[in-house]
Amino acid sequence: MTVLLAVAHGSRDEGSQEVVRSLLAGVTALRPGLGTAAAYVDNASPSVRAALQALADGGVDDVVVVPLLLTPASHSKTDVAASVQVGRRDHPGLRIRYGRPLGPHPVLVEVLAARLREAGARDEDPVLLVAGGALDPDANAQVAATARLLWEGRGWPSVDVAFASTTRPTVPEALERLRLLGFSRVSIARYFLGPGYLPRLVETQARGTGLEVVVAEPLGVSAGISALLLGRYDEVLGTDIRMNCDACLYRTALPGREGAVGSPQLPHTHPDDQP
Repeated sequence: MTVLLAVAHGSRDEGSQEVVRSLLAGVTALRPGLGTAAAYVDNASPSVRAALQALADGGVDDVVVVPLLLTPASHSKTDVAASVQVGRRDHPGLRIRYGRPLGPHPVLVEVLAARLREAGARDEDPVLLVAGGALDPDANAQVAATARLLWEGRGWPSVDVAFASTTRPTVPEALERLRLLGFSRVSIARYFLGPGYLPRLVETQARGTGLEVVVAEPLGVSAGISALLLGRYDEVLGTDIRMNCDACLYRTALPGREGAVGSPQLPHTHPDDQP
């Protein structure tokens, strides 16, 4: 029996885990009979290690791990990948295969556009796409690629990028730039799967900027995203996994991140896995 194990970041906001469960329910609706399970890098249970143990104990002999993450950052390249390796070591009778993150992808772009429309975004106002931010330049570059895809063929004068944490431009910096360009109203697209600390932080960061700001909801539950998740699963079964490795900081010496090349990849520390 083959099971799709979707690994999300995890949040102290239970609504985030509810989005994951609903997306997996959508996968099951598209592919009746396919077993699914969820695991989390942090802040929610089970961990990847605990989920793999439970699947093995339940008699599952084949697992496809798909990172339910939007960008190819350290969680997918390091934390989840290393957990897969540990799972292979701990469960030699369990076949564990690994897929790639969701984005960037046109399906995500269409959902972002839909959330903006639902929030009342106007064609004459610029859009600011806000993601969590990463130490990995490749992951941040994929957010910029998503912003470009969101702009192409639509009426907004621009789609800029900002990050809620870790890297720049910050949300206030990006909004100030738009204010100096003469705009008085900006629509913010939150590039997050579900609710949580960082999505809420974006709303806080957007206040007091002198601009009228419309903040769209995170991606949330979507039949299209469930289909994309299932597509990532099918890629693994078809051995067509096109990982983005050309600009990976663990393979390529990028400015300011040269020390990451060849560094050991270890699973994220999760409370479920502590003795």
